[in-house]
Amino acid sequence: MTNAGDFITALQQEQRIGNVSSETEQHLKHEFRKLGRDASHTILALAVGAEIDRLERQAATLRRLRQSLVGLA
Repeated sequence: MTNAGDFITALQQEQRIGNVSSETEQHLKHEFRKLGRDASHTILALAVGAEIDRLERQAATLRRLRQSLVGLA
């Protein structure tokens, strides 16, 4: 199996048990398809890193909005 295939299999298992959203799973599957089945570990890791960055921005935004809504840290 390809590097991407192994990763996606593990990602799907994590999604089924609730550790990863279906949106994240679908987004990474799409990104990996764009990169191709023979993409290097480095290229795949960069795509995962970009997804992590996206999710961290979302979390930071939600924290900021929560703070402004109810004054919680």
